[in-house]
Amino acid sequence: MRLLPNQHTQHEVVVTYKPKKKVGSGLDPMAAWHIKIDDEFIGTSPTLNGVTHLLYDKGYKTWAFRRCPQKNGRPRFKATVIKVTN
Repeated sequence: MRLLPNQHTQHEVVVTYKPKKKVGSGLDPMAAWHIKIDDEFIGTSPTLNGVTHLLYDKGYKTWAFRRCPQKNGRPRFKATVIKVTN
């Protein structure tokens, strides 16, 4: 039996800062980072560290985010990630 090497696919991630509009009971208003992979929304995170953990939990590996601010001055980051499949 011959084992095939792991294959990987490359994807583009865009992480955009969008402040939360509504606050639940007892919660402080905070920033929400919206995460899209190849223009498909996958979730939000209150911290950039949480973004990395969310991507890792979904099977994506990333090394560095590139800053690319939006036109209105809000922060935005882009990264190229890989997903390894067996």
